[in-house]
Amino acid sequence: MPAKAKKVTAPELGRKGAYVLRNRLALLRSTQEVLAAKGQETTIEDIAEHAQVAVSTVYKHFKDKDALIEATLMHGFAEWEQWAESFVKDSPDPLEQLVYPMRLFVRLHQTHPHHAQTIVNYFDVVAKLLPLAQAKMIAGITALAKAKVISCEDPTAAARNMHAVMSFAVINQVNNPKATAEDADKTVRIALSMLGISEAKARKLTESKILDLKV
Repeated sequence: MPAKAKKVTAPELGRKGAYVLRNRLALLRSTQEVLAAKGQETTIEDIAEHAQVAVSTVYKHFKDKDALIEATLMHGFAEWEQWAESFVKDSPDPLEQLVYPMRLFVRLHQTHPHHAQTIVNYFDVVAKLLPLAQAKMIAGITALAKAKVISCEDPTAAARNMHAVMSFAVINQVNNPKATAEDADKTVRIALSMLGISEAKARKLTESKILDLKV
C-alpha cells in the first residue's frame, strides 16, 4: 500500500497572505482616522493619501467607498469588543461580564476616539450594521435569561433597545462637552432596567472603579 502523501504548504503563500492582511488592517486603521477627521466629505483619494498608498491599492481590497466604510466600522467594533472583553475574561460574575463592557462602551470617546467619532459621522451606516454589532450582546443576554440570572421575557428586544440607548450615549459623550462619566453610567443603569435589574443593584454594578482607560 503506497505511503500517504504529505500535505505540502507553500511558505511563500503564507507570507503573502500575512502581508495582504497587514496591509488591509493598516488601511482600515488609516481609514478610521480620516473618517473621524473629515466625516462625510472623505474621499477615496483622502484615504489613499493618508495611508500612503495608491488609490488602486484601496480598490484591490474594497470594491468601493461604501464597502470600505462598512468594513472600517465593523473592524472598529470587533477591535473594541476584543479589548473590552479582556477586562472581564477572568471574572466569575456573569453580570460583571455584561456590565463592565457596557460601561466601557459609553466611554468610547475616551478609549477609542477615532471609532467613536466615526460612529457619530456615519451613524446612517452604523444603523445598517446594527444586527451584526448587536449579536454578541443578544447572545449574552439570552444566556443570562436562560440561566435565570436576569428576568427578561424578550432578550433580543431588550438587547437591541439597550444597544440603541448606549449608542446615543456615545454620541452624546462625543458631541456634548458637558457630558460626564456619571452621565455615562446613568445610561448603563437605564439600560439595565430593561433587564428587570433594580436601580439599587444597577447602581452597585456601576460603582466599581473603571481601570486605566489608556489603550
